[in-house]
Amino acid sequence: MVRTEHDARELIRQKRVVTEVPASGMTSLVEAVAGGPVHGSWRTHAKGRLMYRLGRMLRASDEVLAVRLVEGKVAFVDPVLWAVVFRVAMEPSRRRRSLEGLSSQARALLTAVERDRVVRLEKQGEWTKGREALEERLLVHVSEAEPEEGHHVTVLRAWRDWVSPTVKEAAETLTYDEALARLRGACGGAPAGLGPWVP
Repeated sequence: MVRTEHDARELIRQKRVVTEVPASGMTSLVEAVAGGPVHGSWRTHAKGRLMYRLGRMLRASDEVLAVRLVEGKVAFVDPVLWAVVFRVAMEPSRRRRSLEGLSSQARALLTAVERDRVVRLEKQGEWTKGREALEERLLVHVSEAEPEEGHHVTVLRAWRDWVSPTVKEAAETLTYDEALARLRGACGGAPAGLGPWVP
């Protein structure tokens, strides 16, 4: 059972990929904290506040990569697979498909991120829909930060700004198909798909 951030990181280390909320065939943070299946909304669960707090901590952690990966839900990824995720995210053909149908707001936000390398936004605000579209399509790296005022801020980074030299070098040794296969394997075959923007 997961009770602390350390417990959660250890679970991610063991499983490689853990979804935040339940998804087909995946271990989820919510169920790991609850100690079993959760019926109804996890937010009303007796441990709902702990589930929420741990999710926020993991999104802000430098030791975990949080991406919308399985069924469009947030998944926490162990560092051993970061090169795989980066390779998939940066695949030119996938990125071109992901740009199709983007709103003008999302395109403007993507341009700002690519130009400025890092953009900070209030968690809820005028840019929320644009940010969500970029996150869902793996076009930018998204994390959270908690400034001194105590409220959460969403941090958008260009993938090329996020990646370390070691992760980039490892990604360059993989073909797109190899990276997809490794990612699907870590997600239990991703029976319901890795999301519409990852074929």
